[in-house]
Amino acid sequence: MDDILGRVLAVSGSQMSAEVTADRFAEASIRIGSMIKVRSADLDVVGAISAAELDSTARIHLNVDLLGEISPSEEGLAQFHRGVSCYPIPGSPVRAATSADLTTVYTRPATSNVSVGSLYHDVGRPAFVLIDELLAKNFAVLGATGSGKSCAVTLMLSAVLADHPNAHIIVLDPHNEYANAFGERAELFNVDNLLLPLWLLDFEEAVGVLVRGGTVQDQETQAIILKDAIIRARRRHWSDATTSITVDAPLPFAAADLLRFIDEAMGKLDNPNTSAPYLRLRTRLESLRTDRRYAFLFSDSVAIRDTLSRIVGRLLRIPVDGKPLTIIDLSGVPSEITDVVVSLVCRLTFNFALWSDRQRLPPILLVCEEAHRYVPASEPIGFGATSRAITRIAREGRKYGVSLALISQTPSELSGQVLSQCGTVFAMRLGHYLDQTLTSTAWPDAARGMLEALPTLRTQEAIAF
Repeated sequence: MDDILGRVLAVSGSQMSAEVTADRFAEASIRIGSMIKVRSADLDVVGAISAAELDSTARIHLNVDLLGEISPSEEGLAQFHRGVSCYPIPGSPVRAATSADLTTVYTRPATSNVSVGSLYHDVGRPAFVLIDELLAKNFAVLGATGSGKSCAVTLMLSAVLADHPNAHIIVLDPHNEYANAFGERAELFNVDNLLLPLWLLDFEEAVGVLVRGGTVQDQETQAIILKDAIIRARRRHWSDATTSITVDAPLPFAAADLLRFIDEAMGKLDNPNTSAPYLRLRTRLESLRTDRRYAFLFSDSVAIRDTLSRIVGRLLRIPVDGKPLTIIDLSGVPSEITDVVVSLVCRLTFNFALWSDRQRLPPILLVCEEAHRYVPASEPIGFGATSRAITRIAREGRKYGVSLALISQTPSELSGQVLSQCGTVFAMRLGHYLDQTLTSTAWPDAARGMLEALPTLRTQEAIAF
């Protein structure tokens, strides 16, 4: 029989308090984060110590987050289940979890899994993550700058690729951090070799790139002019005149076509004084066409020859051909259109999955670094189309084989609506109260007591739930 540490004082929902002697506490070498157990009926209820306080009688009061139960299987083998079905009663003996108990709780699962590190309270014991559970329900990695987020993401992606060499992973990399980590396993796209021709943009994205300057009314007029020019440009390269062409139809056209149709519309004006919106739109389009930073959008030499299937195939690595990872380096993309590029990539990825044969489509993981920039907590901030595209993947992607990984150093600025769609959260060091509070809303009740540990986590330490 294991040595008794103390007794249960109270049980409330997912929390339990216990009282132990200071001597027994020290002898058992337990600390914050250590696991204890309480016998209840024919099973052991297991919990993690979240707080300890010494009272005036030299006894220590423990706060414990209840995690699950260890019970015998039909074959008589110990097995762990999350959640509590039979709660301990006050006065029940409290014992330290044994090595065998830890093995039962943290044993390598029989289903597809990868090792992502070691346990805090037993560094010799590896920590495993269920791949199907991780990817099927989205996940998030949250932590302050310098807490080790990028290293953690690299480790997890490397483990996934080692086990699934034909995976399809897209990383939106705003600071060019990941290319060196994956080497030949990744296809790197940047402003020098990325091709996302203008005709791929939907109308809202095109407005986000091309409509600038003037009053609100003037910009609305520019948008109307642009819409008409895009429809005419798409129709010019579409031979079936009986088919209705919409402004969002993914039909190729050249930027030169837009200029020509804008000029034609401007030439039909009765009053030259109304030409200001046309001139602004034309000037903007001309300036972007000659700016090398925008060549990936305005390269007419390849825009018409490229097809939607070829572009999506390059982005999603279909076929994989030894490079299952796509890294899109956004560091060279002009900041004023970065959101549009992210919106386009996310929209293409989701629509490809939506219209593909589910039986043949491989699972796709979209990793979004600095996610708070694209799905902010405050709606007016950022580009609405980007937020909607990522939110749609978070909500519906799993039905079509697309999962999402959100990486953020300021979770308080991240949409709680999207974060709530993450089935797994890796919380690293977070010092700001608002970041801690927002992160805790995604935690199960049983882990709320660990919130206070977030500011003191060391680099590359995380609480996963």
